[in-house]
Amino acid sequence: MSTTARALRGPYKPGIARRLQVVKAAVDVFGQYGFKGGTLQQVAERVGVTPAAIEKLFGSKEQLLIAVLEHWGYETEEVIGPDTRGLAHLDAFRKLMKYHVRHKGLLELYIQMAAEATSPDHPARPFMIQRYNATLADMRHIFEDGVNEGAFRPMTEQEIANEAEWLLATMDGLEVQYLLNPKFDLVGSFNRFVDHLVERLAPAS
Repeated sequence: MSTTARALRGPYKPGIARRLQVVKAAVDVFGQYGFKGGTLQQVAERVGVTPAAIEKLFGSKEQLLIAVLEHWGYETEEVIGPDTRGLAHLDAFRKLMKYHVRHKGLLELYIQMAAEATSPDHPARPFMIQRYNATLADMRHIFEDGVNEGAFRPMTEQEIANEAEWLLATMDGLEVQYLLNPKFDLVGSFNRFVDHLVERLAPAS
């Protein structure tokens, strides 16, 4: 867990509580306007402080963005759980979809930052690259563990890598559809995808 995440989740002394309040306001602002379009003034107005006070807490708008992304990362890791493996870990992503529906602002922020971070000079680019690499590695472990525990048929390293890439692409694609169409059943659609995936990769009887 990052130092920022620990600070945001620890006992809320006045300064730490204010940081968390600012981070949550920034989630809404950056999620709605993007990093370039969102301003410290907009964040400050939602919290009831000045932009200078936010700069004093975080150092810069860029550092605030990193704190926001780290907060998002920690929140999603808490939902998934750090100790699940194999098929149980895959099932935990079902809970993550429910969490996204309940916390749409965080999902909007993540998708927005993932798109903006394709620009080489965007401050979120290193974080998003690291996040995607770590997520893909985590998903590869899902299939490796699934094979080892007998939930999935034997697979080559290339097949496991492909399944991880397809799982991540499906999650991102379904989330975008949900953000574009609030009536889209994100949870139901993802559950059906996972059910089909598990059936497709089941060991031969």
